[in-house]
Amino acid sequence: MKVFAIAINTYREAVRNRILYAVVAFAIVLVLLSAFFGAVSIGNQADVIKDLGLFSLSFCGAVLTILSGVHLLYNELAHKTIYNILSKPVHRWQFVLGKQLGLALMVGVMVAAMGLGLVFFVALFEGSLDFRLLQSVVFIVLEMFVISAVTIFFSSLVVTTSLSGVFAFGTYLGGRSIAYLRGYVAQNPEEAEGLQGLVALFDAVLPDLSVFNVHDYIVYGGSLSWAYLGSALLYALTYSAVALLLASLIFAHRELQ
Repeated sequence: MKVFAIAINTYREAVRNRILYAVVAFAIVLVLLSAFFGAVSIGNQADVIKDLGLFSLSFCGAVLTILSGVHLLYNELAHKTIYNILSKPVHRWQFVLGKQLGLALMVGVMVAAMGLGLVFFVALFEGSLDFRLLQSVVFIVLEMFVISAVTIFFSSLVVTTSLSGVFAFGTYLGGRSIAYLRGYVAQNPEEAEGLQGLVALFDAVLPDLSVFNVHDYIVYGGSLSWAYLGSALLYALTYSAVALLLASLIFAHRELQ
């Protein structure tokens, strides 16, 4: 119950954050831009809008998660409210887990809302609702769950919000790129000989966000199985659990000033 109380309070604080509405407005602008590029591109306009719209959801969701997440622990320390919380029978790991769940809930709700908006926006061009897009939205929510855990980890490790934000966003970009780097090394073993060790390290440490990048498959007529969704869910929970465990261990030994 303590964890859920912290999560609900975190959710309420995050929703009131002005950054949230700025990023949501940015997402709306990107969706409108996707309509423009779809109109001037060669091919199916609706498919271009879907593709750009889903990418916008993922990118804006990551920005929203990181900007909101890096301030969660910092604001508690800056306003001294963390002392009131920890003076009660609340363990630090419960505090960290509550912050993660509250952040993930806020991002999940906002991404789902923007995803529904995209579905209805696309329906204006196709004349019918394509609910297959919601499959991709589910995977984006799972992706944001991982990014929120990573953000909480760096927030517990790094004192300043700017550094934790840079590290979290770098992890997002690296997780998005690791599959391409892995493929490049596999296809060009001689040219990429010096990169093999580095790519192997990134592959072991960074989250493989390509697991959740199913946009192209969904947009161009594919449908994902429940087995694949289950494996993606398991991966998201496992990676997030490891990140939160490390965050809890670090925060447990952190000097609060």
